[in-house]
Amino acid sequence: MNDPYQSPWAKAYLTVVTMSALGIGVADYTRMITTTSDSILAVFHTIFVLSLVTGIGYLIYLGTAYYIVPKLSAARISFESCDEESNRQEPIILLESDSISESCIMKDILSYSSLTFEKHLSQNQIQILCNNIQQLAIGKDMSDDIAVKLDGVTSNDLYHFGWNIGKRLKKSNIQIAWFLKNTFKSMFSDVAIDTIQTKLAIKEGTFTLKLIPLDQPLTPHVFPVFPANGF
Repeated sequence: MNDPYQSPWAKAYLTVVTMSALGIGVADYTRMITTTSDSILAVFHTIFVLSLVTGIGYLIYLGTAYYIVPKLSAARISFESCDEESNRQEPIILLESDSISESCIMKDILSYSSLTFEKHLSQNQIQILCNNIQQLAIGKDMSDDIAVKLDGVTSNDLYHFGWNIGKRLKKSNIQIAWFLKNTFKSMFSDVAIDTIQTKLAIKEGTFTLKLIPLDQPLTPHVFPVFPANGF
């Protein structure tokens, strides 16, 4: 703790106490001389009053400087510490919240993808599709491809499928295009990446799988039993 006597407030307080004691002492001495005409008694009484006033003032100062002020300082430090801790924890909470949100989005995307193609792909191929979606999410190359053409599924259906999942993962058109070409190699063997990335939201042509706005839930698509001859 710093020397309390060095504080300007402490010096001001002690000065006020001293001046007040002197003022009270002089007033008391004058009153005693007028009342008793005994100068010795008046002097002793004045010394007593000076000592009493000064002592009480000094005790108040000591109590404030060594007890009340440290308590208030400790409380302030504790509050600031808690506030700093709260500020440090807030980003962590936000990160955890973001992580939970991303996990929910990925769960919805994988469920949507699996159910949409469950009648067109084997379990192993659906696993490849889900693995590639997870690779897309973290910006890595596809691990494998689905080396079959999908009966009843048009290229436009796959464009829309890529848009529906890719935009929810906040991926660019070129990233989505590479995902589609590397995952459905047989379907896009003769289609350029530049073409794929410009057709993700295509409105013309043959398709049944529609674009799903980002503010709407991903509802698995059910392809028609007798789809139009597309791709």
